[in-house]
Amino acid sequence: MAVKIKKFRRPTEEMNMSSIADIVFLLLIYFMVVTVFQQDIGMPFVLPAAAEQEETVQIKESNTASLQVTASNIVLLDDQPMAINGIKNELERRLLENPKLVVIVENHPMSDYGVFAAVLDEVRLAKCRKVAIKMMDV
Repeated sequence: MAVKIKKFRRPTEEMNMSSIADIVFLLLIYFMVVTVFQQDIGMPFVLPAAAEQEETVQIKESNTASLQVTASNIVLLDDQPMAINGIKNELERRLLENPKLVVIVENHPMSDYGVFAAVLDEVRLAKCRKVAIKMMDV
C-alpha cells in the first residue's frame, strides 16, 4: 500500500499594490512643489525704451573704443589684436583717462558665441556703463 504524502504549500502572500500608485503620485507632487528650479542669470542689459523716431547720437571718435570679434574668433581692440584676458585692464585704463568712453562691441555672425560672451564679460568686469552691441556687416 502506497502512502500519499501531501505537500505542504505555504500560502503566498501578495502585496496589496493598490496604494503604491497613490504613494508614487504623492511623492511626485511633493517633489514638484518642493524643488526650486535655478534660473539662468545671464547677462543683464538695460535696454532703452522704443522711440517713435530713430535718434542718432553723434559721439566723438576719441570717446569710443571699438571691440571686434572676427569670424575666426580673433578679438580686435581698435583694430589691434588683443587677448581676451587683457581687455579688462585696457578698458579700465581708458576709462580712467576718459570717463565718457563708449565701448562698441561688434560681433561677426560666424564667430563663436563663447568668445563673444567672454568679451562681454570682460567689458562688464571693466565696469563700462556705456556699451553698444552691433552685428558686423558680412
